[in-house]
Order: sequence, then C-alpha cells, then structure tokens
Amino acid sequence: MHRVVTKVMDTQNGIRKRHIDWGPWQPSEAIAQRWADYFEGTGRYDSVTIQSNGPSRDSELADPIPEDDLSLEVGN
Repeated sequence: MHRVVTKVMDTQNGIRKRHIDWGPWQPSEAIAQRWADYFEGTGRYDSVTIQSNGPSRDSELADPIPEDDLSLEVGN
C-alpha cells in the first residue's frame, strides 16, 4: 500500500505552521504516483512524496490500472 503525503506552510493568525496531509492508502504505487503527479501539478504544495508501508502486491505488476482511472480513488 502507498499514500501521497503533502506538506505546505499555512499562516493562521499571523503564525506560520507546516501542515502535513497524510493521504489515504492506495492499493498500488501506480495510483499513488498518479495522485502525486496531480498534486504537484497544482503548485499548491511545498512537498509531495509517496510513502509505502511495505512491498507492493504481486498482482499490481500483473494488472496495471489505466492512466485515466483516478476517479476510482476519490472519497477513500
């Protein structure tokens, strides 16, 4: 499983704080990478990285997800 972690500096009441968003776990690195590419493209985040909690599933390599399939992950 993989997830996208975003970091940005927020200013609240004149105080700057780092905001870290630990995104939802995705079933494959490919899906997480597509989300990371999307978030990087917005230009809103200081840092966008992918975090893994272990090795990828074997089925991930045998059954790639189509490039336009990001909509399946919304809301998880």
